[in-house]
Amino acid sequence: MGIFDFFKKNITKPENRKVKNRILEKPDFTKINIEKLENYYDWTLNYGERKLNLDLNFEIESTNQSELNLIIEFVKKIPEFDNQNRNYIKSDFEQNVSMTLDYLNFYLDELDESELGRIINLNNRKKSRNNLLMEQLNLIRVGIYPQASYFATFDYSIDIDKEPCNQLLVVNINRDGTLDYITWES
Repeated sequence: MGIFDFFKKNITKPENRKVKNRILEKPDFTKINIEKLENYYDWTLNYGERKLNLDLNFEIESTNQSELNLIIEFVKKIPEFDNQNRNYIKSDFEQNVSMTLDYLNFYLDELDESELGRIINLNNRKKSRNNLLMEQLNLIRVGIYPQASYFATFDYSIDIDKEPCNQLLVVNINRDGTLDYITWES
């Protein structure tokens, strides 16, 4: 096994932590008229114990049922993609140049000890504060862009005082779930 095979292997295998099996509420796609598309559709769905915003963004005026079926199948796989994205995030975190590390360091730099203590257990000595923060990432939004160079955007945030922060770690993936890129947005 070559060194690059090792990294590919780590990306696709689940982490050694317990992965929560979250059930995603099904969006109602019946309001989509494939012959006269709107630019934007959105839903707020139950995703496990949290809410997830889902939006669908078209740059065309019409599509076909086959394309809509592909979108529906993609949406059904959001929980799988979420787990996979967390592996992408972990892999990015372990790189020398890491958007994930920059994102997590933002919290360590900006929050005082009491604020940070409401998010993570500051007494945990088994894991770094960055790792503890990474475990607090929550998927808050999925945007689907069928005509873009990537297919979907997964927005992750860390809750501050039980509300998602406006700082987002964004994972863009292709239709098949392969990583396009990770970025940080506010």
